[in-house]
Parts: sequence; C-alpha cells; structure tokens
Amino acid sequence: MITLISRYSALFLAIIAMSYSLPAGFDKVFGQEIGNPLLFFSPLQKQFIYRESLGGHRFNYMNEDGKSFSRTDFEYQLPFLYYKNLEKKKLLPVTVDGQSFDKRTIKAGKQGLEIKSRHLNGHHPQIELYPLFNNNPEVAIMPFPEDVFRFTDSGMEFINADFNRIDTELTGSFTAALNELGFAFPATVIGGKTTNLKPFDEGYFIRDSKGAVFHVKRVLNKPEIVKTSIDSTLDIQDIIISENRRKEFYGAIVTKQGALYLISYDNYQLIPLPVEKYQPDNMDFKLLITPLYKTAVTSGPLMVHGTAMNRDYQSFRSYDLKRRNPIPLLVRVSRDILFPFQLRFDNPYRGQADPQLQLGGLGSLVGILLAVALFFLLTKKRDQSSIYKDELALVLATGFFGLIALSFITRR
Repeated sequence: MITLISRYSALFLAIIAMSYSLPAGFDKVFGQEIGNPLLFFSPLQKQFIYRESLGGHRFNYMNEDGKSFSRTDFEYQLPFLYYKNLEKKKLLPVTVDGQSFDKRTIKAGKQGLEIKSRHLNGHHPQIELYPLFNNNPEVAIMPFPEDVFRFTDSGMEFINADFNRIDTELTGSFTAALNELGFAFPATVIGGKTTNLKPFDEGYFIRDSKGAVFHVKRVLNKPEIVKTSIDSTLDIQDIIISENRRKEFYGAIVTKQGALYLISYDNYQLIPLPVEKYQPDNMDFKLLITPLYKTAVTSGPLMVHGTAMNRDYQSFRSYDLKRRNPIPLLVRVSRDILFPFQLRFDNPYRGQADPQLQLGGLGSLVGILLAVALFFLLTKKRDQSSIYKDELALVLATGFFGLIALSFITRR
C-alpha cells in the first residue's frame, strides 16, 4: 500500500511539474511576444486608426477602412499626440476643424489617464500604509512625509515611520474630524497617488463602511476633509487619483460591474464614461484627452475597444479591433496536441502570482488519442498481458503528461 501511495504521489508531482515547465519551455522557443495594439481617434480622418505589432520590430499602421499608412503619415493623422514632431518639421500651428492649435494650446488641452487591471484594489498585494502629504503653499517642492497612516476599526491612525510610533496628535485630529462628518469606520476603499512627483497634491478619496466617499487632505498639518455627494450605493472597486493642472477632474471611480466615472472639480459631480465593454477583472483602460476630442480605450485578451467622445463626454463613434495572434497556426495546433492543459502562475491582469489551470483547444483531444495509442503500443511492446485501467485512465485524463510520467515511474 505504501509503495502504491508513493508511486501515485510521484506521478501526480511529475504531471504537475510537467504541466508548468513543458508548455513554458515550448513558449520560450516558439512563442512570440508582441505589445498591445495602440488605438486612437484621428481628428483629421474622423475615424479610428491604429498601430499593431507584427513581431520583430515590425508594425502595421492602418485605419478602420483597412487603409495602410507609413509611420510618418500615421503620426501626421494624430497632430495632438505627435505635435513635437510637427514642431520640428515647422508644421505648427496645425488647423483642425477650422481651429488653429499651436504647441501651447495643444499642451494645455491634453491629459491622459491609465488604469491597469493589475493595479486595481484586490488585484495585487497592498501594504495598508499610506503617506499623506502635508500641503504647504510656501514650499515649492513637495517633501515626502515622515509618517504614514492606516485605518483601523475605530480611527485613522498615523505612525511615525522614523521611530515606528503612533502620532497621537495627528491620529486624534483626523479621527475627530472624520467622526464629526459621520465617517463609518473602517475604510473599504482608499484611493490616492503615493508619490511627490506630481504638480500638486489632492490627498485621498476614501470610502467608508457605509459607502460614503470622503475627500481627505492635510494642509499645514491640519485635516481638511469633505464628505462628498458621491452616490453611496455605487459598488466601488477602486478610486484612481490623477492630479493634473487642467483641473477638470480629480480622478476616476471604477465599480466592480465595470462602470467608470470621473470625479469632477465641480462639487464632486460624477461624469459617467460611455464605455460599455469594460471588465475590470481582465481589461486595462486608457483615457486620452485632446483639445477637441476624448478617447476611451479598453484592452482585453482578445479585443481592443475604442470610444470617441466630444468635449462633453458624449460618445459619437466606436470601433472594435481584434488582437492579432502572431504565432503560426501549425505551432498553435502542435501546442494543443502536446499539452492538454497548462499550469500557470502569471497573469497580465494581476500584480501577484495567480495560479490557474488553462485547458487546451480542440487539438488536445487529438493529442490525448495519440497518447492513448502510444500507451497501448508501449504496453504491447513490453509484453504485458493486461492493461492497467488506472494507468489508462491517467493517460486519458492527462495525455502526454501522464504517458511520460508512466514511462519513468513504473510499477516495479
């Protein structure tokens, strides 16, 4: 019995190891990494144009209609994005829709916001300690604070990072200010930009246990807190803050259902973004703002979806771009035949190890049948009088993984 248990344990471990290492090695040899397609709305073409990688530093530049561009022509169709190239060629100011735009006007009307799925709340490990910058109008360079804060079940607690001690004064003042505004501890979502490499600091947007959202800042070491009018019924997954000199919005709210809202500077009113196909679990999001138009782009495993909007965030055009698979069909079919499943730990939409078992395609059924045929052939070659049903079942379930394991870990 012990021998039997030891053998099956060894078979199980061997199959697990092969299901990770063999497909990874195959991909290393035959795989081809390509970047995400870049999708933009062209103010000159009045349609979407895109750049997609063909592998090996080769790119396609095309529009919705399938028309190809050279790299130079592609950049010319996006004057608000590649305005520095136009400036070097002395092609500024540029006229679009009857309006003239010089370098200063273009820079003043541009803004970008990117939300990576792997950076969202719950998609990566997070140490629940945050720096709260002390806004001082008399200081030109924003110094990094000596303390960090965290939320407990009863308050907002500040810890001096140099001495690892609780700062009772800051803890008391901020907790009292939050209590006065009706904050329900603990916090469920904490959104802020934890770097001093930004033009100014807007602090944090914090959601309490009842769904209310509070704007928390630190000014001259004193709490400056606003209880916003943001709908408390929103199932918020994360709040992304993006300080920008345009001061149109503080940042964005992402709900667990995939709704996106911008938090405007106009009394925290929410601006809904007309993005219908966004799934925060496995999609990245980009918002590109130019002087005339705004473009929202969501990128998933199979598709890239673009939505063009006017200045009031009203959608007027959309486009779906299917992602190109650069791996030849023969290689993909061969992979399915050899590997009926794969154990993976990496996930482009997670900032941490994410163990998952991925099944192969229809070619895996062919691979399993081939493995079973080889199993019978090898059994007959060894002059075995009978077929062990448990070994046959293992090959039927695991294909070549099980066949290889049985070849090395025999009953003897």
